[in-house]
Amino acid sequence: MENTNIPTEKKGNIEDLVAWQKAKELAVTAYKLVGSINLDAIIKDKLIESALEVSYSVARSYGVKQRAQSLENLYEARECIFEFKTAMAIGVDLGYITHEQSAEVQPLVDHTDKLVSGLIQYKEDARKGKTRPNNKGNGNYRRDNDGNNKQIGRTSYRER
Repeated sequence: MENTNIPTEKKGNIEDLVAWQKAKELAVTAYKLVGSINLDAIIKDKLIESALEVSYSVARSYGVKQRAQSLENLYEARECIFEFKTAMAIGVDLGYITHEQSAEVQPLVDHTDKLVSGLIQYKEDARKGKTRPNNKGNGNYRRDNDGNNKQIGRTSYRER
């Protein structure tokens, strides 16, 4: 008799996950930023620590098999993004970081935040039993008022 309790391996590598790629890019950018300016040690440490923790948390979420632990790690990554944003804002307000330097980093921070938030939503939907339609070639979908996916545009082959 086959043991069905053995968890299946994830397909692909962490390096293929765009959220991890962007989180890692954010950490590298943070290192370069703090290395290029005269910054208070506490703010410097928070920028580096929070940026690194975003990528570490995304990696941990990928590496665990339990959905609840994966979600917890993704929420930690999101918290660290907010910590990074806060440290940047404080650095700007104190004059350590210019508005231009902040503006250069902000699109990467926002993109990383959107990707992590998307992973959280995907995991939350999976936890609640909601599935996302495979809409390749089958038209477009939108959510109705009850949170269900509803096809708009082309109809399915059965409805034709």
